[in-house]
Amino acid sequence: MSMNKDGIRLHKSNFSAIGQQIQPMLESGDCYRLIIKPWKDKRSLSQNALLWMWNGDVASAVNHHSENKLTEEDLHEFLKDMFCPAKPVTVLGETKMVKSTKLLDTEEMTFYLRRIEVWCAERGIKLRIPANSEYHEKGHDHV
Repeated sequence: MSMNKDGIRLHKSNFSAIGQQIQPMLESGDCYRLIIKPWKDKRSLSQNALLWMWNGDVASAVNHHSENKLTEEDLHEFLKDMFCPAKPVTVLGETKMVKSTKLLDTEEMTFYLRRIEVWCAERGIKLRIPANSEYHEKGHDHV
């Protein structure tokens, strides 16, 4: 049975099929660890697009008042360091806490975007929020 790093999305309609795929693994007599937790979707493309739009908005605002010209990537790293929650990433048995928006689920990404929005509002930095974005549709269209 092949599993991707995000696991298997388990629900009522595929429970039997998953059991049938796991059964041969158990025939060997080996023990396995099975962890069940609520499924949360990864950040959406809409959320990611909004984040990068905002990185550009903030870079433009900052560059208007500063001699040091910053890029969208510079702002991404700066804001990520301030607001992105660290998550464990293990490589060859060594675990480090990493701040990466790629690791956020949709709920965490919404919270991250909200923190950026508030930080910008406190500094008078205007952010664009497209009317057709998920963020706007969820009622996050102004601080």
